[in-house]
Amino acid sequence: MEERRLTPWQAFKDLLVGHKDQPLFLQVYNPFALKPADFVTVDDVLNGVSKTTYQVTELDVYRRTIGDKTFESVDYVLQDSNGTDDSWLTLRVSESAASPGATQRTILLLFPDYEGEYDEELHKQVLPSGILDIKDDKGEVLAHYERLHGLRDPYRADVLVLAADGQPRHESYDYWDFGRKQDGRDEFYFVEMNTETGMFQMWRSVETSENELSFLRRTAS
Repeated sequence: MEERRLTPWQAFKDLLVGHKDQPLFLQVYNPFALKPADFVTVDDVLNGVSKTTYQVTELDVYRRTIGDKTFESVDYVLQDSNGTDDSWLTLRVSESAASPGATQRTILLLFPDYEGEYDEELHKQVLPSGILDIKDDKGEVLAHYERLHGLRDPYRADVLVLAADGQPRHESYDYWDFGRKQDGRDEFYFVEMNTETGMFQMWRSVETSENELSFLRRTAS
């Protein structure tokens, strides 16, 4: 019998129709078992966040397939619990095989930098070059990034969005990962393009650890 191989989105759809006795947020990759309306306190002074409490607004569960391997990660989209419109932060968590039988967890803080409509020059010329310069309004280069691992083509990811104010939905993104050394530390820059709408989102990112995080999980009322 031929093996049934699921695309990442087909696997997500199987989740949506099964295991109704268990909340969906517990069926997906969710290492901190968080759900919308829970709280996360980030105290990472080195990365510019000091004892700030954020509320989880949604979980974005990413799946991408390279060859015969499927990779998963989750974005916890957070808003400052004080409710200011510009105080958003994303906590991105993934795991990789550090050695046979062992995994290594990576935790990133993503600071939103830009969101805008489709940009053909960015999509067709800048991103494929493997070089990304972030400039100010006067055209001065603020930061110079290069594509990780020397790649040029984007990754493709299927994303299951779990939000407090709606039904689960599927989105698909092409994304590019860039990096640089800043003050002796790795700094990353992620660019994502929605494959349906062409909208771009960009984040500056740095690594953090679980020691800088604490959680308050709300019980169901």
